[in-house]
Amino acid sequence: MVKALKVKTELAQAAKELLLEKGWLASNYSIGRSAQRYVLFPLSQSADEDFLKKRFPGAKIEERNLQPYSLKSKNLKSLLKGIIPDSEIGKLIKSYDVVGDICILEIPPELEKFELSIAHTIKRSFPNIKVVAKKAGKRTEVERVQPLKIISGENRLTTIYKEHGVLMKVDLEKVYFSPRASNERLRIARLVKPGEKVLVMFGGVGPYALVIAKHQPNCKIWTVDINPAAHELAVQNVRLNRFGHIIIPLQGDVKEVVPKIGELFDRIIMPFPEKSWDFLGLALKFAAPSATIHFIIFSEEDKLKEAENKILEIAKKAGRAVKILNWRIFGSYAPGVNRYTFDILVK
Repeated sequence: MVKALKVKTELAQAAKELLLEKGWLASNYSIGRSAQRYVLFPLSQSADEDFLKKRFPGAKIEERNLQPYSLKSKNLKSLLKGIIPDSEIGKLIKSYDVVGDICILEIPPELEKFELSIAHTIKRSFPNIKVVAKKAGKRTEVERVQPLKIISGENRLTTIYKEHGVLMKVDLEKVYFSPRASNERLRIARLVKPGEKVLVMFGGVGPYALVIAKHQPNCKIWTVDINPAAHELAVQNVRLNRFGHIIIPLQGDVKEVVPKIGELFDRIIMPFPEKSWDFLGLALKFAAPSATIHFIIFSEEDKLKEAENKILEIAKKAGRAVKILNWRIFGSYAPGVNRYTFDILVK
């Protein structure tokens, strides 16, 4: 049994957003329904029951037997054993992403005949998943938007995603977003010192800026993206998390926008691994003395020394002395190719 907020269906979305914002939604239980007219939200122990009853007319706090929620298996192959024939299951790409309540799969063409069964299995196994979609083409080159096709669930690709204490509105139909960089965002955020001026190139809906602002509120962050839809969501996310005094979202090409800011930055983050090489010279030009650049690329492991030498060559051409503090892997991109961050100190 768990305490649950019982609200009318028409108030459910507003209630969910508030509970997520306050951190009052118990993540270890599934959301339930009562007679199709009410939605039941499991509450954490910190929830202010009196506040919720006043905030939502007719709402009640009740003890309910909601289904415990747990990720029974993150391995799709084991999850789908018996659903897909053993002769076919080896073709399945086992990894998938969950953004808010949306699950994104990659389904090979030869398994498309099973995609509805796959989607239904995921929704049964993970009650918090409301939409199952599959990748339906290549990302756009500049804005990096991934075409998606909804297989099952609600007809939407918008959601609210929670990470490291911040909320983000995301529209996967219009913007690039990856939950796989979550740990790297937190690592960088913990490195930011009070008073730093931080630039996030290719900032998207604001994940790097938001996580940094949450963990180091005594800094100033500029986040830039060329995609108007991503910029608008970044503006909303700054407002949603009340970081307007810390984060400045800007829209446009970083090559045009950054020179107009009129600042040198103590820390520059470059989360566009497909194109980061094209912008390293720009980052070096606007790096303050003793700045750190977090340079993110795709590379084969046996070519890391080559990448280090290329960084030093670009720095030399830019007239800046640099030291590569370290590099770290955070996720794979393709067979033999991984995503790396190089932490570069500008002397």
